[in-house]
Amino acid sequence: MTKAEKDAKRIISNVDAMRKNSGEMATFRNYPLAQETMALIEGLGEAEEPLGKAYACNAVVEQLSEYDTPRYVLRLLRRELQWLEESEEKSDWLTPDHVRGEIARLEDYIDIDGMSMEDFCARHGRHLRFDPVERTPRWEEIYFEVEKKCDSKLKAEPRGMGFCFGYWAVKRGILASYGIDWKSPQAMNPRVMFD
Repeated sequence: MTKAEKDAKRIISNVDAMRKNSGEMATFRNYPLAQETMALIEGLGEAEEPLGKAYACNAVVEQLSEYDTPRYVLRLLRRELQWLEESEEKSDWLTPDHVRGEIARLEDYIDIDGMSMEDFCARHGRHLRFDPVERTPRWEEIYFEVEKKCDSKLKAEPRGMGFCFGYWAVKRGILASYGIDWKSPQAMNPRVMFD
């Protein structure tokens, strides 16, 4: 088996693990897997066509919490777009225009000074309000650490109906230890019923 074949096999294995993490409500675990997987995709070089790399990148992006790591996801989307534009093959479902739209949405999201939360929600059809601190670089810097601590504290808790309330309380306390006064989705949307 060649190195490229081994790397391709590892990419598939990582994406499968990321999908499993997402299904288990542990998307934060996908962040280090995404970093490894993207390095492997980049390392494929000429062994893989640009469209194949774009597909693999898209599979990674789909398993990330884009609003928790928007700057990282933007980097991946820009690379995905580059591969799509380099490809002589075309895809019916993964198009440069679609990726450009995703890029524009996340650029709006991180444009804290230029776009209010209300404007962002209106422009992009988002109905739930969110704490503006979630848009900051600091949020993204500590995302993995905070989620890892939440996961550790909640490891014995069943992840079904009502889990979000315990998770938000634990997350709020952990974020406070970083000097961040965070308001949960429930606090930001008092008229919405959460499970």
